Amino acid sequence: MKSFKVGTFNLYNLVLPNHTYYGNRKYSVEDFGRKVQWIRNQVEEMDTQIMGFQEVFHKEALVTALGSTSFSAEDIHVFGETGNSPVVGLASTFPLAGEAESISRIPEEVTESIEGVAGHYKTFSRPVLKARLKLAEEVMATVIVAHLKSKRPSIAEGEDDDDFLVQAIGQTRSLLRRSVEATGLRKLVLDALSENNDPVIVLGDLNDATRSVTNSIIAGPMPWKFDSKANKKKHWDRALYSAFDIISLKSYKNEWPTHIYNGNYESLDHIYVSQEFFFRNKERLGDVNFVHVLDDHLKDDTLSRDKLPKWQSDHGQVVASIRFRDE
Repeated sequence: MKSFKVGTFNLYNLVLPNHTYYGNRKYSVEDFGRKVQWIRNQVEEMDTQIMGFQEVFHKEALVTALGSTSFSAEDIHVFGETGNSPVVGLASTFPLAGEAESISRIPEEVTESIEGVAGHYKTFSRPVLKARLKLAEEVMATVIVAHLKSKRPSIAEGEDDDDFLVQAIGQTRSLLRRSVEATGLRKLVLDALSENNDPVIVLGDLNDATRSVTNSIIAGPMPWKFDSKANKKKHWDRALYSAFDIISLKSYKNEWPTHIYNGNYESLDHIYVSQEFFFRNKERLGDVNFVHVLDDHLKDDTLSRDKLPKWQSDHGQVVASIRFRDE
């Protein structure tokens, strides 16, 4: 195998038909059929071997959506589904080494070290999925799928959500939660990177921009230019690199919106890789050599009166191609 593709796909409420969610919402059999076909078309165009999914309400719905694609039912992993709230999923044609993990609790090293947080944010808003995959005979990779807290204001019961100050406070609550979740995700990344040369890939709707504080927490700090070579290597070994940033270093393109809300074009969906797939690492296993966003379906409501069909996703899908180095 010389190359493979990874992707991330926010499905936008993949729920079985006639199942009520978020109050009184539900899909008819016809709308569910349209949604399944649309997802299948997107997945076939992405043509990935590893895919992280967000907003899965039912594993059965995901299995149905991926029918007749390159993913079989045995390739699909979803944990913690209740039908009442979304979870993440993973599909991989590469074999798993052991069982995939669903991680609900934010590590105590994080929650107990941030003042005032321990009693409020002990769990991820959506459990993180972590799996070890065998990419080649001697290449094991850790893949982490995440869906962090959105920017939507967290309004407490009884508060007036039309009040401007309440809106600001609600946004702050959401940011606090997403920051703690990002730090928890960073702890999982560090655990996977420590004391080995195995690559790490993070896939997900991280609900913020590449250079936001929360995504910078996940990726980790870069060394100072005057640091010693030994200290620089230590940082590089513990860092993650955005697929968007890697490709922007190789091309003229530097904007990758995956979501449009109220006229704001944002990159919320991300693929991060460790230095094993970064072209500046002389000892790398391979390179991220192409990134593509499927975004033709996105609508800017401030410019167009067209409505996004309820069976489509309101996010673009991100694909990264990774090519192994020639021996």
